[in-house]
Amino acid sequence: MSQILVTSLNPEMPGPLERTVSAAWSGLVVQSSRRTSDYSISYRSRSAQHYLALHHFERREGETRVEGVPASTMTDLRGKLTQIPAGFSAEAWTVEPSNGGHVTMLFFEPEKLSEDLGKLYKAAAPRPRLYFQDADLSDALLKLDRLLTSDGDLTDLYAESLGLFISARMLELSRADMTSARPASGSRARMAVLEDYLRSNVGKPVSIEELAQLAGLSRFHLIRSFRDVFGQTPYQYFLRLRMEEARRLLQSTNLQVAEIGARVGFSSSTQFVKMFRAIEGVTPGSLRQR
Repeated sequence: MSQILVTSLNPEMPGPLERTVSAAWSGLVVQSSRRTSDYSISYRSRSAQHYLALHHFERREGETRVEGVPASTMTDLRGKLTQIPAGFSAEAWTVEPSNGGHVTMLFFEPEKLSEDLGKLYKAAAPRPRLYFQDADLSDALLKLDRLLTSDGDLTDLYAESLGLFISARMLELSRADMTSARPASGSRARMAVLEDYLRSNVGKPVSIEELAQLAGLSRFHLIRSFRDVFGQTPYQYFLRLRMEEARRLLQSTNLQVAEIGARVGFSSSTQFVKMFRAIEGVTPGSLRQR
């Protein structure tokens, strides 16, 4: 339940005050929101879902209150995160934020993402946090935001991986007694099987469910075990394997860039070039010329 009031500080400026882009999957909704004019805003809410936000702006003045934590009048909110578990109330007012008041928001229901994850949340519910920093969470939310606001390829594997990772990371932060155990040899053996499978299928779509069944794990435990062993989510690792194969084909064949992109699993040559440049720092054509 939310009540939001947005007031323009420039009433002569036409057009809507807010522009929000969103995408949804089972148990997961991500939104990127900006205001198109100077504004003041106040809101009051009590969400039935878990909520995480990454702020990209400064405000001239304001105050934010989240149930269970001290109120904050912080003005430089760039790179700060807010975590509000389901059932907790929040209210705030903000005047003249920079950058359109840009914020990336994630709403999720752990039990719909993973049965095991849902059980963990019920056993040890996350606590609210206001304007904190965590590099892993910020990085994941930034990637979702970039894909939402561009022509990014929001594949099921990518969405599920980020959703599961973010919700698990939030739970870890709220459970101070949780320790990261060293992966057992059995877990390493399972992950080695998955690595071979991913290498053999760089040009095909692969889902989290498919990998979980192959490893004999739940989706949640698959994400956690994979990250423990490889230091990356399955999507990040799979993308790296695809880029390695793309580099090999660029340097050892005369195939067109579009054909190479298709061979490593990209349906769009534009998306392949964009992703290659983001990861390698150069375009496929520039790498071939070198």
